[in-house]
Amino acid sequence: MKIVVGLGNPGKEYSRTRHNLGYLAVEEFCRRAGLRWSGSECRCRTAKGRLGRERIVVAEPRTFMNASGEAVACLLERSGAEAVDLLVVCDDAALDLGTVRVRPSGSDGGHRGLRSIAQEIGTEQFPRLRIGIRTAETGREGLADHVLSAFEGAEVGRADEAVVRTAECIRVVLEQGLAIAMNRYNRRQPREPGEPPAAG
Repeated sequence: MKIVVGLGNPGKEYSRTRHNLGYLAVEEFCRRAGLRWSGSECRCRTAKGRLGRERIVVAEPRTFMNASGEAVACLLERSGAEAVDLLVVCDDAALDLGTVRVRPSGSDGGHRGLRSIAQEIGTEQFPRLRIGIRTAETGREGLADHVLSAFEGAEVGRADEAVVRTAECIRVVLEQGLAIAMNRYNRRQPREPGEPPAAG
């Protein structure tokens, strides 16, 4: 079994904010995969089904971001799945808007949802798919205010494209594995903060 968890905050006031790209991406994945949001488990909205031979659970924790780990730990315990069977989908303020990056493990990078999950399940060794939200405005306002703000103007189209690309990446991870997804989706990424511009 694979468990795909999209991170975000419940409530209409957060629905189109930067911090909710995890929700938006797993919703797009379910739409494309024909999975219905018909369940509730471990304080999560859930959709269950199969992708090929793989049984999958897609979940949106309704615990708010900072307590996402409580819901994820519950899902793992009830399903008997391991941390490596997770795929956590979330926003990342250290990556440029539109960037998609998948990794088999890593630190939380200051993301409170990832931090909560690592604390609750006792390991950082779980796959995660991060969607960049960094723009020119990121450093001009407090990070908390930035991640809870809505996309504006041209950002909307870029965010929508990232959601579609992330949904495609989720499917590749589930059907073909992390290595192929990393090779396909981690290429041609914008530079990270502090990295020098490419030569030429």
